[in-house]
Amino acid sequence: MKEYTLFWFRRDLRLEDNHGLYKALRGKSKVIPIFIFDPSILNKLPKEDARVEFILLALGAIDVAMKRNRCNVGIYHGAPKAIFNQITNNWKIDKVICNEDYEPYAVKRDKEIKKLLNQKGINFEMYKDQVIFEKNEIVKNDGTPYKVYTPYSKK
Repeated sequence: MKEYTLFWFRRDLRLEDNHGLYKALRGKSKVIPIFIFDPSILNKLPKEDARVEFILLALGAIDVAMKRNRCNVGIYHGAPKAIFNQITNNWKIDKVICNEDYEPYAVKRDKEIKKLLNQKGINFEMYKDQVIFEKNEIVKNDGTPYKVYTPYSKK
């Protein structure tokens, strides 16, 4: 059975300059792009929220571009853990790749997804994409943040 890599679109609804997508496409497995409408996020938004409209338009554009390569974006609605459980039960997935999300809910969600996937023997890779520096990359040698600019600028 052929193995696939899932690329999980989240805040990074673009094909250009997308670190995680680049890494997925450089791998050996065929890439299946997915997006999950998470009720934990959606239910907090007004029904006519412009962000949802933006997501739909962006996914449509990505899907058109992907169809040129005989691929479609899988769009799901549900709890990410349940969706990944369903997908991994139906497909031979070797890894899931996404870009890092730093929101508290996302960090908790990603830990749960990583645990689920690791239990199934599936790698979960996250890449820095939407920030220039992560919070632990701009610290003094003792691990504390800079409070004065000059020492930081000399590093």
